[in-house]
Amino acid sequence: MAILQSTLELLRARLDAAFQISDPRSEEWVALTNPVDLDGRISESARNKMVMALVGLQSETAIGASPSFIPVAGDQFARVAQPLHLNAFVVFFANFTEANYTTGLGMLSRTIAFFQQNPVFTHDRLPGLPAEVDKIALDFVNLDLMQTNYLMGMLGLKYLPSALYKLRMLTFASGVIAGLVPAVRKTRPADGMMME
Repeated sequence: MAILQSTLELLRARLDAAFQISDPRSEEWVALTNPVDLDGRISESARNKMVMALVGLQSETAIGASPSFIPVAGDQFARVAQPLHLNAFVVFFANFTEANYTTGLGMLSRTIAFFQQNPVFTHDRLPGLPAEVDKIALDFVNLDLMQTNYLMGMLGLKYLPSALYKLRMLTFASGVIAGLVPAVRKTRPADGMMME
């Protein structure tokens, strides 16, 4: 899933750069990482940072199926698998504790403001975006308290201030040819009527 990995890392770097401009520090403000390790402890690489984590993928159903045949040399067509269009759910946690808690709330506010001002990223606005991705858009996702509790529990966390975004849309297309088929030709039978 290089498309997913590179897209999320580009977003992380862009958000971190915005924070570094207004409030520079030697370490990154934003970490793309698991919030906890396998033993359930807060990851050291996530302390006193905005933690960005992928929490789910969903197939995009609003897009119609594209043709599964593409022209190749001569009168042949290649049969390829349908592209898979996915939305990614990405959560941002303010992982700032004790005396740094209010700093975390400020960073969460700045994260929300950043994506409110930059809801869509194209190749011009996010250099390095994979060629397969035309653009990505980020939509804020509303969670009630029960949904928030479920999300935190799923990730093995106690509550942390957070914001969930739906990142639309990543396209996965293998381009692997499953077979070749000839073009359909019209023929004229002896009675003069066109046949397919």
